[in-house]
Amino acid sequence: MAVMADSTRSAADLEGVSELMARLSDPQTVAALNSLLDNLPLIAIMVRGLDEFMRRADVVADTVADSLREVKAGSESTGMNLRDTSEQLAILIPALAEAAPAIKRVVESTIVAEDAVDVVNAAAESLIEGGEKTHRQDLRIGLGGALKASREPDFQRGLAMMVEVLTALGRRLGEPLPERSPAGK
Repeated sequence: MAVMADSTRSAADLEGVSELMARLSDPQTVAALNSLLDNLPLIAIMVRGLDEFMRRADVVADTVADSLREVKAGSESTGMNLRDTSEQLAILIPALAEAAPAIKRVVESTIVAEDAVDVVNAAAESLIEGGEKTHRQDLRIGLGGALKASREPDFQRGLAMMVEVLTALGRRLGEPLPERSPAGK
C-alpha cells in the first residue's frame, strides 16, 4: 500500500513539475520572476516593516484613538462643532482652490506690501476719525472754510498726497491693461 501511495504522489509531483515548467516557459512569468529577484532586498525590507507595524498595531490604534479623543475634547472645550466645521471646510476648500490664482496675484502684488498697508491703514484711520468728528459735531464747510483749511499744514500734506496719488493713478490709467483670462481670473 505504501508503494501505491508513493506512485500516486510521484504522478502528482510529475504533473505539478510539468505545470511549473509550462509556466516558467512563459516570457511574462520569467520577466515577473526576474523583477521579483531584482527587488528582493526591497521586498524583504517592506515585509519586515509590515511585520513591525502589525506587531505594534495596538499601539498605533491607541495613538490614533488618543488623537481623536484630544480633537474631540478640544472641539468641545471651544464650542466648535466638528460636523459643522467639516461641512464648512468642504465648501470652503473648493472655493479657495478656485480663487487660488487671484489670491496668488494679490499676495504677489504690492497691495499687501508693508508700505501700501501702512498708507491704507492711515487712510482708514483718517476716514474713521473724520467721519466721527463730522457726525459728532455736525460739521459743514463752505468755500471760505475750505480756503481757511488750506492754510493748515495737515490739510496741505493731505492735499499734496491726494494730488500725488491722483497723478500716479492717471499715469497708470494711460498704460495698457494686463492680459486677463476670459473668466476674469
